[in-house]
Amino acid sequence: MTSLQKASVFQSFSKQVSSYTIVFITLILGAGLTLTSDTFLSVNNIVSILYGVSITFWGTIGFVYLMIMGELDLSVGSVFAFSGMMVGYLMRNHWPLVPAILLALFFSALIGFINGFLVVRFKVPSMMITLGTMAAVRGLANLLCSWLYGYPYSPSYEALARFRINNIHLTTIVMVLAVIVLEFLLKKTAVFRKMYYIGENLETARIYGIRAGKQKIIIFTLTSFLTGVGGILIGSRLRYAEATIGLGLEFTILTATVLGGASLTGGKGSILRSAVGLIFLATITTGMIVHNIEPLIQQLIVGIILIITVFIDTRMSRMGGA
Repeated sequence: MTSLQKASVFQSFSKQVSSYTIVFITLILGAGLTLTSDTFLSVNNIVSILYGVSITFWGTIGFVYLMIMGELDLSVGSVFAFSGMMVGYLMRNHWPLVPAILLALFFSALIGFINGFLVVRFKVPSMMITLGTMAAVRGLANLLCSWLYGYPYSPSYEALARFRINNIHLTTIVMVLAVIVLEFLLKKTAVFRKMYYIGENLETARIYGIRAGKQKIIIFTLTSFLTGVGGILIGSRLRYAEATIGLGLEFTILTATVLGGASLTGGKGSILRSAVGLIFLATITTGMIVHNIEPLIQQLIVGIILIITVFIDTRMSRMGGA
């Protein structure tokens, strides 16, 4: 083997290893917390971490797809709050569970469609459009919260997110299966690979006949729809309407997605590594709780992690361009 071939093999190996850096870091963090705490590695704690991640994960799926295409949706936290509260409000007004869920998901998807349509039709940066949507939908969620204040949700709604199989929440099992299937589709199927082409070079994608505008509208709609699913599940888990639901969720998902290898400039992203990014952030939060770190300090640490990940992503993107 020539020196050039050896260098190529080493470069390929290094790239594969660096792609899963977040996995290694999460394992190291988990090992450290296990050594410094008697409760971290308990079955109940691990089940609780995965349970929480499995609900947030629903808002991450479409977000990853959007980032691959070079777009953002900052309204996910507001949609997360709105959908669950809408189900609670409708059921308080004597709607059955299934129709209430379907209507909430319809309006969640409609919000995403409006985001996608405005971004594509008027060529406005998605960050600006979804900032407006974030404020508007948060206002609707707060209005529903004021109407529901002090009232517990219906027992049938409360039971939705608590279904278990052998002490493992169904949402966790669905997340694991979804990660396997969606990661395979993203890497191996032509339909999903088009998103990478759109993110890498939009004009080239159009030349090759990829309808980028239509694809973006579909993914914006899918993002809000899936976020609505997560919002319904968190509403079921919490049992009450809370004004703080979904606050900062967009930044949590953004951090996890960038930690998972996605780029703010598009063209990169992974469902699997983004899910691990969520687990990493949840592990950090749990570790801080175990070691009695104040909530305000927890927010500071998560904010610093976001700044560092965005800085690293920007630097690596510039180096790649050079």
